Amino acid sequence: MLQNTGAVAVLVLSIFLVIRVVGYFRLVAEGTIPTNSVLTLLVLRLLSHLDIIAPLAVYVAMLLVLGRWSRDRETVVAAAAGLGLASFLRPTFYLLVILGIVIGGFSLYLSPLALRSGDDVEHEFRSRSDVSGIVPGVFTENLGGDGVYFVESYDPDEGLYRNIFAWVRSEGSEGVVIASTAKKILAEAGKGSYLLLHDGARYDGRPGELGYQSIEFETYGLFIDDRPIPATRTRLAGWDTLALWEKRHNLELRSELHWRLSKIAILPVLMLLALALGYGGQGQNRVLMMVSALMTYFAYANLGGYLVALSRRGHAEPLALLWMLHFLVALIALYLFRRRAQNRALFAGNHGASG
Repeated sequence: MLQNTGAVAVLVLSIFLVIRVVGYFRLVAEGTIPTNSVLTLLVLRLLSHLDIIAPLAVYVAMLLVLGRWSRDRETVVAAAAGLGLASFLRPTFYLLVILGIVIGGFSLYLSPLALRSGDDVEHEFRSRSDVSGIVPGVFTENLGGDGVYFVESYDPDEGLYRNIFAWVRSEGSEGVVIASTAKKILAEAGKGSYLLLHDGARYDGRPGELGYQSIEFETYGLFIDDRPIPATRTRLAGWDTLALWEKRHNLELRSELHWRLSKIAILPVLMLLALALGYGGQGQNRVLMMVSALMTYFAYANLGGYLVALSRRGHAEPLALLWMLHFLVALIALYLFRRRAQNRALFAGNHGASG
């Protein structure tokens, strides 16, 4: 079970990685974030979604394992030896305790922390107007629209940009700066940073006027306008769980707290449902059963998410409906489990019960 859970989780995470990598590389090409920050952002985003991916991985893994045993008649042999479906409850409970602690840790602490950290890092890169995100061979415009930078190459060993072009605008005048090499210098706190350019020239003037001033230099400092980073608003999903608990009188914050607890509550329901749907049924279509099981999961999870979203619009009733949904699906899973344990068809009128 653990091996299959890990395999399914890796598969889902790989799909997630591909989607995220494409988005981050687009930001790198635009110069919004530096290349060396992509891995950090990816890891933080992955951690922030594990509390959602893990229950799905466990559910699919149980269906795969039990489906394989049923197809190979392992469950028939186990039943002949006196090990029916009820005997699977104890090992499932042990697995539930282990995975429940892991998912609970992510849902209540690690995922909000990772999301908050990732938002802070990405917000800082988006807000700064320096050249930390310059990609060699790509024209990069800063966020203020008053500067465009281009470098031909970057030497990471010496920390040097080579063959630099910069267009800057300030107080109605425009300037073009070219240099052979440049290095970013971090100035004192509160005074911003600048590029230390070597062997180049600067040309300044006003659009529409013929007069331009040119300066050739051996060393020149080009100041980068590091404006203060505006305060970032932490997303609700990034709030600390203790802070949500202390302010639970607020309906919006209380809905997020209920959602985090729901990610833990959904695990035992899904595991019981997987036992009922995946065990036995040698005569039934396994592909159809897998598709039906996955559709049940997505309907269950999406309905829960819809109720939480509805509660954030100022309605308290959906939170009560959320836990009624968990209870109802748990009753259905228990009913199906009981019928399967009694070697009966899952639904009345279904003659595909196991032998």
